[in-house]
Amino acid sequence: MHDHFSSATAEPVLIGPTVGRYGGVSPAETRARANQAAAPSILLTATLRWPIAARLAVAFGRMGCRVEALAPHGHPVSHTHAVRRVHAYSDFRPIVSLGAAIEAAEPDLIVPCDDNAAVHLHRLYEESVGEADAGYGPRALIARSLGAPEACALATRRGELLALAADEGVRIPATAVVATRGELRDWLALHGVPAVMKIDGSWGGLGVAIARSLDEALHGFDLMAARPSIAKAAKRTLLDRDPALLLRALTGARRSVTLQKFVPGRPANRAVACWHGRVLAGISVEALETLHSTGPATVVRVIENAEMSVAVSRLARRLGISGLWGADFVLDSASGAAYLIEMNPRATPICHLPLGAGRDLPAALFAQLTGSPPAATAAPIGHDVIALFPGEWRRNAASSRVRLDYHDVPWDEPGLVRDGIEQPWAERGWLARLRARMRPKSARRSTASAPI
Repeated sequence: MHDHFSSATAEPVLIGPTVGRYGGVSPAETRARANQAAAPSILLTATLRWPIAARLAVAFGRMGCRVEALAPHGHPVSHTHAVRRVHAYSDFRPIVSLGAAIEAAEPDLIVPCDDNAAVHLHRLYEESVGEADAGYGPRALIARSLGAPEACALATRRGELLALAADEGVRIPATAVVATRGELRDWLALHGVPAVMKIDGSWGGLGVAIARSLDEALHGFDLMAARPSIAKAAKRTLLDRDPALLLRALTGARRSVTLQKFVPGRPANRAVACWHGRVLAGISVEALETLHSTGPATVVRVIENAEMSVAVSRLARRLGISGLWGADFVLDSASGAAYLIEMNPRATPICHLPLGAGRDLPAALFAQLTGSPPAATAAPIGHDVIALFPGEWRRNAASSRVRLDYHDVPWDEPGLVRDGIEQPWAERGWLARLRARMRPKSARRSTASAPI
């Protein structure tokens, strides 16, 4: 495997055992060898070209893990030295490609890196129901990796998940799932505007709108509940190379719309590593910059928030989850109260950040799997404000955040850095260039970057 630890200033490499005080192999060397031999095999699964999988690959690889990935062509994970093998993900046969990757990689742990990847794991678990759960096979491995695979499907149904959170005493905004215009009117008559509108099966801040009037809410409901436009879905398939919206459009199914009372405040997130409902490590942040008004954070401040920590611990226990999860909150600007707005059944963009004991999520999973902490980890980030790469750079390459605050650039992975500073995936290729040439100059200037 590629050596991530060599550098011009590194200590000389010793060939053979290190001699201790009494001769033979030193206790430190013995522990290091045992740790390396016990390092687990990790399979990262991704259906979208987000950089999360690549950053986790580097983090797990640094600890000595054998890392493989299931990902679409051109995914950032293919630009790292940390991954031994990238298995081809099929948009049209996702469960088949997932099963083939699991069989070939034989991992100790599977980590989904986007919502679709988590849902696919749940589907494969359900389709493998005839297998004997004797500690082997895809079904047993998925149960080991996710704790409760059914929780992944539940997390995509926002209304149901928040109802469960409220039952656990977690603070949530007033929330309802509406199926008709009449139900929408009745809810707004009771709770008023502004209101946040969301559709299930969306992620990255897409499929979310803030309605500030009844007319806006009705118009937003009509757009969200309707079957996606075939033309729009085909355009996304060609440019993003993501046929998910097209497949949804072809089914003709209407989508659920969730309403939430708008809470004025700051977006926040808590990412956790769990094992069968127990939180092993966690990171809490508040967003200082976001890619767009409802999009992912690009600059965060590390915080300690007891209400967020307790809320996620309660939900992790109730759901019985394992692996990496994230929970989104809004911190009320008047009271500071933390309102849970949704949970993500997968790794989130801050999961790879090494922030020291109790706040290094990959290291916590390593220790759980092996019974001992990893021999090698990244040095803890000693900054509270962190600009996430490539999000903040793409949001604003001239941002003072990338110069004055800690910029989380993976300098030891130049291929990944090059991929991050290139144009977003939807703007690459001959078709995207042709579209750009045909657009008026004013439209080119006003077009925002695609979400990361």
